[in-house]
Amino acid sequence: MESWSKKFGEYPAGDPELHHVVGALLAEEHEIEDAERHLLLGTRDSPEMLVRLEYKWYRQDESHTAPLYAARAVIPHLLTANVRAANASYRAFISALTEENKSLAVQDVSSQGSDIRILPSLPLLNFLGLLLLAVQKQSPDLFRQLMAKYSVHLVELGGAWDQALEMIAEMYFGIQRPRQSNPLLDMMGSLFGGAPGAAPGRPTKRVEAPVAEGLD
Repeated sequence: MESWSKKFGEYPAGDPELHHVVGALLAEEHEIEDAERHLLLGTRDSPEMLVRLEYKWYRQDESHTAPLYAARAVIPHLLTANVRAANASYRAFISALTEENKSLAVQDVSSQGSDIRILPSLPLLNFLGLLLLAVQKQSPDLFRQLMAKYSVHLVELGGAWDQALEMIAEMYFGIQRPRQSNPLLDMMGSLFGGAPGAAPGRPTKRVEAPVAEGLD
């Protein structure tokens, strides 16, 4: 069905409605990585379903890994130029996290046209929110400042987000990245692929940091 919709439909990646339905079915079967790929190409309703999937997955992991699971919805949407879905995914994940963890310290920061919730104990989650703000403002300087400010935390990921951020830098800020043979495939592999010996259905990169204050 997917191949047929790509060949004869109006969407090069396949029909969004079809991707949404297939993603939902795969999510019910706990085929998380396959469900992700379809929901990322789905309809306006898909980001909410994707975040529910990621958040449910996150709750089986350590509390401080929340940014890794949020990123699995936010970053791929940016890479497919779906900024609306990236923002919707981020807001939905933050909402679920703060709703479940009432004691989690949160700071609301408002600026012209944007409202951001800062969680001091989860810096990489703040990075994702500020990255979305930089994309909306199309400010290369803001992006460079953001990368510098969070460089220590990004290093802790062992390069897991590096290729994706290089592509985002080029797509939205005109910052040229080093040329590679197949960067999109490599990036998607680093985000979604498993590793030998890794637990099935778990992200392979983890943030080794203290448990976030206020999270159970």
